[in-house]
Amino acid sequence: MEESLSRELPARSEHQVWTETLLFTVINVMAFFGNLSVCYAVYINQRLRTLAKMFVVALAVSDILISICCMPFSVATLFRGRWIFGASFCRFHGFALLILSMASLSTMGIIAVSRYFCVVKPEKYIVLFNKQRILMYIAVVWGASIVGSVPPLFFKHGGYKFKPGKTFCTYSFETNIVYTVFAECVFIVTPLTLITICYAKVYYTVSRTNQVFSHENNPQQLRANVEEAKVTKTLAAVMAGFAFCWIPVCVMDYIDAARGKPTLPRQAYLTYGFLVYLSSTINPFIYGATNKNFRQEYKKILRKLFSCPRCEDL
Repeated sequence: MEESLSRELPARSEHQVWTETLLFTVINVMAFFGNLSVCYAVYINQRLRTLAKMFVVALAVSDILISICCMPFSVATLFRGRWIFGASFCRFHGFALLILSMASLSTMGIIAVSRYFCVVKPEKYIVLFNKQRILMYIAVVWGASIVGSVPPLFFKHGGYKFKPGKTFCTYSFETNIVYTVFAECVFIVTPLTLITICYAKVYYTVSRTNQVFSHENNPQQLRANVEEAKVTKTLAAVMAGFAFCWIPVCVMDYIDAARGKPTLPRQAYLTYGFLVYLSSTINPFIYGATNKNFRQEYKKILRKLFSCPRCEDL
C-alpha cells in the first residue's frame, strides 16, 4: 500500500495538485498569523495578561513552530509531488512534528485541569497555579513530549520516514503497536479524557452557581459567574475542535496498527494530514469568535496591517 501511495502522489492531475497545495498553504498561513496574533494580543492587552493565558501562549507557540518547522515542507511536497528534502531532514521533520503535536495536545489537557481548579476548587487553584508552577508545568509538558518522541529514532524498522499519503514525515504507527498504543493513550486519549471530565464538572458548577445567585438576587456575583461561563464556553469550543481533529487521527492510527500496514485510501491519509495541521490553526479563530478581548485586539491588528479605519465597525 505504501508503494501505491508513493505512485499516486506524483500521478495526480494538475487540478488536484493546485487544489491540495492551495488548501495546505492557506492552513499554513492561517496557523502562523493566527497564533502570532494570539501572542501579540496577550502581550499588548493588559486584561489578557493573566496566569491562565500563559498556557494559551504556550499552546500558540507550539502551533507557530508547527507552522514554521513542519507545514511548509508538506506544502512543497504537495506541489512537487515528492519529498525533496532528504532522509536526514525527514527524520528531523518527523521528530519535530511529533514533539510539537504532543506538546500542543498536553497543553490543552493542562488548560482543562487549570480551569477545573479555577472554577470548582478555587482555594486550591491559588496554590497550584501561580506563575512559577505554571512555568514548571509547561517545562514538564515539553520535556515529556521530547522524551516521548525519542524512541522512534532508535527503532530498527518503522522509525521516522516520509508518508506520501499524509504528505509529511512521521513515525510508522503500524510497525510498533506497543509504542503506538502508549503514545496515543498518553498524548491523545488522556488529554481528551481530562478535557471532557474537567469541562463537564466546570459546566455543572457554573450552571448551579448561576441558579443560586439568581435566586439570591445577587447581580454582582451573577455577573462574575457569567464571565466564568463565557470563558468556559470558549474552552469548550477548543475541546470540540480538539476532538474533531484528533479522534479521526487516532482511529486511523489504530486501524493501521491493528492491520500492521497502511490500508486506507490516499484521500483518508490526506485528510489525516489536514486534520493534524488544522488542529494548530483553529484555536485563534475560536478565541476571536468567543472572547471579546481577543476579538478587539484582532481588529486592532487588522487596522494596523491594512490601515483600515472601518475595521472598527466589523
